[in-house]
Amino acid sequence: MLSGSLVAFKKRERPPLTEQEKEFKLENERKLQGGIGILRKLRTQALAEQDPSLRQNYLEEAHEFSTQMADVILNQALSEKPSPISPVFLEELQKKKEEYADKDADSGHATPPQFSITNLFRAIDDMLARVEEKAQSITSPDHRLTQDEIRYVLQEFLRGTNDLTVNAVEKFFKKNTKISGILSGGSVYVELVKKIIEKYGDHSINVDSFVIAVDKESKKAVFEASETDATTQTVIIADDMVDKGGTLLTALWAAGEQFPNATIYSGLGTDQPGGFEKRRTEKYLGHLVMLFQDFADLSEEGKNKEALAILKQAEQYAKENRVTLPPGWYKRKERMDG
Repeated sequence: MLSGSLVAFKKRERPPLTEQEKEFKLENERKLQGGIGILRKLRTQALAEQDPSLRQNYLEEAHEFSTQMADVILNQALSEKPSPISPVFLEELQKKKEEYADKDADSGHATPPQFSITNLFRAIDDMLARVEEKAQSITSPDHRLTQDEIRYVLQEFLRGTNDLTVNAVEKFFKKNTKISGILSGGSVYVELVKKIIEKYGDHSINVDSFVIAVDKESKKAVFEASETDATTQTVIIADDMVDKGGTLLTALWAAGEQFPNATIYSGLGTDQPGGFEKRRTEKYLGHLVMLFQDFADLSEEGKNKEALAILKQAEQYAKENRVTLPPGWYKRKERMDG
């Protein structure tokens, strides 16, 4: 357990495994560790890609593969004994291993893929144990779970791992809310949550998910995009484990660029609509304040030619950095013209 993940996973009771079954289970987990490696490579490719269209291709591929990983993990967890992994998934895994053989699998966490897979299996076991408590069975549940019951099933995702506030948890189930998973383990965890809701929850409960690639060292995050991002009202950022929080915070403070009208929630803070743009422009406006002082001094000294050169420089700087030149510049120019 990492320092930021205050989890208390429940564990389902299962028949003891034979030595052969234990080895089979470990072999399946080793194959899935390879999948975490692929997601880390896709994360690195998305962060490095300068072309927005190609970047989105990597992120969409990572999202799809996270969903496939979640399918395999859920199917394994539903079985009392280890079962063969789908040949279709194994074929896709091998294909991606060959395609990305020469790519870097750098990760935001120093944890090995084995840790991520073990954690994800513990997480799905916890959710299934809670489903059993509420619906009596995971194979033939006696009813579809209500929103309150689903909230209980997801308790260790919402509160234990991600430490979301009561308000954020309430928003989780609202329409016009998007749930992000941070690549790699976080994106798989979110898809597991989504599958649990689809399989056991009331049909009115939906999760709109997307993935984020984050480099906490360079304070950079890139987001899987959709046409509704500009009108989205709520975004919740989630991971599969939280250590010191650098990855989560990087995603939190960057998300407002992709979702300008959304309130962004994470267990480490909240960013209000417009917060990103305000932070982005502050440093540029600060530079313009210094330029304005030079502009004002030159105009007071009657050095209009030099002052106008400063104005032209400021206009270009404002245009390049997408900020509006404060009106004081033009009021002083009017005085110069007068």
